[in-house]
Amino acid sequence: MVNNIQFIDKSFSIKNIANYHLSLQLTLKGFSFCILDRERNKFIAFGNHLFPKISQFKVLAPEVESILQKDTNLNLPYQHVKLLFATPKFTFIPSSLFDPNTVQQVFGFNHKIGTNEIMLQNFVYGNSSYVVYAIPSGIKSVFEQQYPAIKIYHQSCPLIEEVLLKFKLSESKLQVFVNVYPDFFDFAVLDQGELKLFNSFAYQSVNDFQYFILNSFDQMGLSPSQVPLNISGMIAKDDSKLEQIKKYIKTIEYLNKPAHFDYSYGFQEIPEHYFTHMINLYQCG
Repeated sequence: MVNNIQFIDKSFSIKNIANYHLSLQLTLKGFSFCILDRERNKFIAFGNHLFPKISQFKVLAPEVESILQKDTNLNLPYQHVKLLFATPKFTFIPSSLFDPNTVQQVFGFNHKIGTNEIMLQNFVYGNSSYVVYAIPSGIKSVFEQQYPAIKIYHQSCPLIEEVLLKFKLSESKLQVFVNVYPDFFDFAVLDQGELKLFNSFAYQSVNDFQYFILNSFDQMGLSPSQVPLNISGMIAKDDSKLEQIKKYIKTIEYLNKPAHFDYSYGFQEIPEHYFTHMINLYQCG
């Protein structure tokens, strides 16, 4: 696991701050960031902090605030900032049915809205829908106070945009994508370039993880011997959670970080599939 590491390229300069784009990623169990030099199309900095013992966002908020204020690479006046907020509390609404006045009601059909949560929404170009999700007001406030121009996105946005672009012309009719976070994972199905399913599953054990994936294959009528499984997120290739998966699913690939960017030397120490979607966040509209 890539825990509490940070590096910055020697080319980093505060004088060039206007050319930099800061991408952030937050889950209940961790906070990460990377910096893109837009002029050179090169990622020049990265940092990751894990909080395995934290189980509430109200406890996480001051921890993240402290990092943002004390880290000299983050406590700068960035003009281009995007945050990927990863949460299993979301729902999709087709653009043709989207009504801002009924968003909270529709969301409430699937999830309980906390007293300290705010509803946010992003338009997902790839499947012409809105993803509606809940974010704790304290978390939102921490980032907006630090970066007034920040744009917040649900984790489905970069994932969907990337896989639809990458596999639009794929010869494989069906593709499955699993993006792993420390306490839940996203499960998406692509069929001939169209998104057919996007769901999330919370897990607490190896058995949970394996069951939800294999059962989803079964419920969707997906053949483990024919349909490829593409994995991304913070899970090692030799992780015990994947042992049983590998016995049943014939083809397992890893959704690596995009090749159309250049990367500073430090990125060589990070498994290529760990932070694919935080890196792709830059391209979200």
